[in-house]
Amino acid sequence: MRKGLIALAAAAAAVLAAVLIYDGVAEKEAQQTFFAMDTVCSLTLTGRDAPAAAEEIPAQVTALETGLFSRQAAGSEAAQLNRDGGGAVSAQLAQVLSATWEISEKSGGALDCTLGGVSDLWDFTGDPHVPSQAQLQAALAHTGYRKLHLSETAVAYDDPAAVLDLGAVGKGAALDAVREALQGRRLRAGIVSLGGSILLLGRRTFTVGIKDPAGNEGDCLATMRLSDCCISTSGSYERFFEENGERYHHILDPATGLPVRNGLVSVTIVAQSGLVSDALSTACFVRGVEDGAALAAAFGCEAVFVAENGDVTVTDGLRAKLTVTNPDYRIVN
Repeated sequence: MRKGLIALAAAAAAVLAAVLIYDGVAEKEAQQTFFAMDTVCSLTLTGRDAPAAAEEIPAQVTALETGLFSRQAAGSEAAQLNRDGGGAVSAQLAQVLSATWEISEKSGGALDCTLGGVSDLWDFTGDPHVPSQAQLQAALAHTGYRKLHLSETAVAYDDPAAVLDLGAVGKGAALDAVREALQGRRLRAGIVSLGGSILLLGRRTFTVGIKDPAGNEGDCLATMRLSDCCISTSGSYERFFEENGERYHHILDPATGLPVRNGLVSVTIVAQSGLVSDALSTACFVRGVEDGAALAAAFGCEAVFVAENGDVTVTDGLRAKLTVTNPDYRIVN
């Protein structure tokens, strides 16, 4: 499930080198845009190693997509697991699957990485249409994260027809890998944006905007002042279609296979881990405001829930850092 855009004050358009001065030391800024993980990605890095690091990140993200996470890339580990009904996995993918399984368990299945067969029926990225109830029930029979059995080196499928889909965690997991790769590099600060999942690096405080679901591209309903964290948003406005006068979005309830209809239009999660922020933005959307806030708290994360009627619910740790900028929205807690 793909994540929504968070508007950033710094937008990367092309490779750009500029000399900045910090504490009397000349440093460089580098910006980059690229396409990966089915979305436009961008980055801005500041520091002596910024130009070299900015050149390396796009290839790293693409390698994670095609080598590990994408079930459409024939040579990826995810695709091989689906093709073979399980098998050996790298330590990196095993770690991602273990973290995903834990969130699935604690969310009561609101996050389910075996929804690939159900998502295929809706085909949101191709020729979207409403599947029949019979089709949904047949596909749902092969879902359930507990059908995957994990070890440090392998994954076994209880049901060979289960379809692993890491779309709800892939971007966040990629941000965690990028952060690890940048450790030890001479950088002052940075922003790495993979669609709706964003990594903020360094001690600098950034202004991050939460997209207005009813607005134009770049319109925000609120801003947050944040540093050194990951932010992910799931929104019903990202991918949708209309059929027979009804609107259908891409965030599916694992229990029914249908788009979630609980009055929410977006959920934003702030966490230290990109994978956790990415996964929880989906799981908390599915669970709704009350249960979603409790789930976020269980993982030590903060959350912003935006409802169709303009109500905004903010967890305690974010309240002082968030400012509503659009009069059509109001904080209600």
